Amino acid sequence: MNNMIPSVVQREGGNYLATSRQKVYSFIAEIFLQEPSSARWVEQRQALAELLREAGETPSFGDLIPEDVLKAVEKVRQEFYDCFFVPMSGHYVPPFESALRNYKTGVQKPFGSLNSLEGNHVTECYAKVGFHPWGLNVFGPLKEIRLPDHIGFELSFMAILCASEILAWENEQMENVQRWQTVQRQFLKEHLMEWLPQFSQAMQEIAPGYYAEAAKVAEQWVRSDCDDLDQGVLLA
Repeated sequence: MNNMIPSVVQREGGNYLATSRQKVYSFIAEIFLQEPSSARWVEQRQALAELLREAGETPSFGDLIPEDVLKAVEKVRQEFYDCFFVPMSGHYVPPFESALRNYKTGVQKPFGSLNSLEGNHVTECYAKVGFHPWGLNVFGPLKEIRLPDHIGFELSFMAILCASEILAWENEQMENVQRWQTVQRQFLKEHLMEWLPQFSQAMQEIAPGYYAEAAKVAEQWVRSDCDDLDQGVLLA
């Protein structure tokens, strides 16, 4: 059973597990979709540290909350801009599947094109379940970047699929539970599993820090969740 579901939400039974999984996908997505704020960052930092520990990792940022939270948040906010919005920052890693699928370290052009057939397929996947990523509560500039394969959008899509599974559990519709888990597994294997390892690697090499830790959590979570779906343990 997935050992990266935080103990504070883990329970017995498929419905509780689906709810837990939905919360984790939503949480990780939020890290990449919204700039850090003093109102949310402390809680977010603690939850990220818990997920790292659940995966057997030691958070590089430690357990102590900085005394000057506002100053710490401002530093992380600048990291958010430098990593994902300022190509000339020296720490830029485009958080898009199309750019990271064929990431190559140590070359002049390590990233791929921002438009790809995979990105088109992501759009088709969203359309099939009525998911509209630009309707989410996200950092303003992301609404202007009309690329569907942003890490936050793909993780949010998984949260939506988990929410549909939850509804099937509540209505005791096991065929629909299985159907939604099949859709989840397919999207993980065709998309997130195909590029999150490269994204995490790029973050560790180019921009080590808070968001590199979040990328590591995203990769490990997706890998663990996909394994559980493969083994059928989430149907218990």
